[in-house]
Amino acid sequence: MFTKSLNNGQSQILISAGAPESITCQGVSSMNIFSSFRDLLSTRHEVAKNWKAKGKHVIGWSCTYTPEELIHAADALPVMVFGSLESTKLADVHLPINVCSFSRSCFNSALKGDYDYLDGFVTSSSCDNRNKIFDMWRYYVRIPYLHFINTPRSTTELAHDFFYAEISRFKTSLEEICRKTISTAALNRAIQVYNDNRLLLKRVYDLRKMQPPLISGVEALEIVLSSMVTLKEKHNDLLNRLLAEIPNRVNPPKRGVRLLVSGSVMDNTELLKIVESVGGSVVADDWCTGSRYFWNLVDSGSDPLVAIARRYLGKIPSSFMLEQKERFGHTIKIAKQRDVEAAIIFVLKFCDTHMFDAPQLMEVLKDIGLPVLCLEWEHSLSGMAQVKTRIEAFIEMVSGVE
Repeated sequence: MFTKSLNNGQSQILISAGAPESITCQGVSSMNIFSSFRDLLSTRHEVAKNWKAKGKHVIGWSCTYTPEELIHAADALPVMVFGSLESTKLADVHLPINVCSFSRSCFNSALKGDYDYLDGFVTSSSCDNRNKIFDMWRYYVRIPYLHFINTPRSTTELAHDFFYAEISRFKTSLEEICRKTISTAALNRAIQVYNDNRLLLKRVYDLRKMQPPLISGVEALEIVLSSMVTLKEKHNDLLNRLLAEIPNRVNPPKRGVRLLVSGSVMDNTELLKIVESVGGSVVADDWCTGSRYFWNLVDSGSDPLVAIARRYLGKIPSSFMLEQKERFGHTIKIAKQRDVEAAIIFVLKFCDTHMFDAPQLMEVLKDIGLPVLCLEWEHSLSGMAQVKTRIEAFIEMVSGVE
């Protein structure tokens, strides 16, 4: 077990043990701020439709290698396309059985009309499943604008040059669909707003270093997911409010086995709810919808388009990239910083890229003394009882409960 720290990087936070649950943060219910982030997720479609009703554009995206700053600079609202945990019978008609259930679920949501307000949909060449789902959108979903970003699998200078050309092509196509020139000043403003959001999210994640953490894994994931579907300026305001109020939280999450979670894309909180209901405390993650989404900043002191392109290709890599050394190094670092006691890797069935690197990641984590559980799961509520049993048994083993 790693050295524990109660310092949040600025000042020590003291927790009042035994305080009644009804006490509030600065006169406001300690749950109100978290419900605000939760509401952003649950009302994301209505919010996007209201934005569109103002005569503005809404652009959907599905891979974190999509440079949102360009969409923001075009005065459009970027929203990540999530799936749902319900039946995918509409998508099943068109897809073979070995398509990952996340991609299947996103496509099913589009066929249902959940995203009929989108003016466009853009994705990156992340994995075969998402690549082919993009083609299915082209044929079966009525949408005015579709764009595909070819993302290299390496970060050589040649790869960076190629990716810059791809981002420039994306910029040109956005200007056409949004009927707006994306100026250098607009790009610089977008970079500042997005970098602010990333820094604020890092500060929120640092709250999980505490003993016990000041926010739960479920709350942290809701906060990050909500940032992907919300105007960043509004999200920044909520994050600032959270950081101002949270030191006075008198009813922090319960202590539990401190866990790192990793694996395939995670666009809902159901698995983490299970983990934290059976004695786990999720204090770290390396999901693309978690820490890797916001960890790297855009260099604000250079040509903005070049800086954006270099940030997105050079960020902590996703599993489809050839070199995983930086990602594993990031995982080890945050595990040590947060005094992690064990790790769980959640791999979606038929998620080839994460299935491929899971054995290596397990070895890396075991080498620093962490017990590791690797779980295959489906993007649905089916089979959750079996998943819960395995997670509960693993946590009992780690904690020494007989």
